[in-house]
Amino acid sequence: MVHRLYLLALPALQLALIVKLAPPFAEALRADALPGLAPEGLPALLQFVATGLAVAGAALALAFPGVALLRHRRAGAHRFLGLPGWAVALALAGTLLLGAAALLLVLAPMLPDDMGMTATLVARSGIAGGLAMAAAGVLCAELLRRSVAGGRPALPARDSGRGRIEVTHPPELRTLAPTHATAGTPRRSP
Repeated sequence: MVHRLYLLALPALQLALIVKLAPPFAEALRADALPGLAPEGLPALLQFVATGLAVAGAALALAFPGVALLRHRRAGAHRFLGLPGWAVALALAGTLLLGAAALLLVLAPMLPDDMGMTATLVARSGIAGGLAMAAAGVLCAELLRRSVAGGRPALPARDSGRGRIEVTHPPELRTLAPTHATAGTPRRSP
């Protein structure tokens, strides 16, 4: 159950990151990373490379819950076993706070004026806190994930103990003559 809740928290966090953080990232890039203002030559090239790195870094920062979700989908439930429980709990608590604050923000216009303004202020703080908690939980869970060895394969069914044991090594003690691959007849030794 916790595994499914965690898998539902990842797309919710992905959507919240895109809605809440993409506009400030875009504004920061627009204000701080202005390509083309540096003098021609090497400074313009360096400024262009730095702007490209800023865009790539922002894209990776916004996409990490989606990447984690894809890895969980590919590896199955076994991947979840290595996640630290406290980090999963932090991610789920942050997602719950984020959802409750978003619901409060939607319901705030229906409340009386003073109560609606207070609800809006509390909801915005709750959204920021829930987003930070959920992002920190998912990031810690995925970075601190430990490897968990796969379960041991089932043992083959044992016979009743009656049967013949064939010796294959060393070749002098071989009890079963190897067969030719195509004819099914015993191979002649040279």
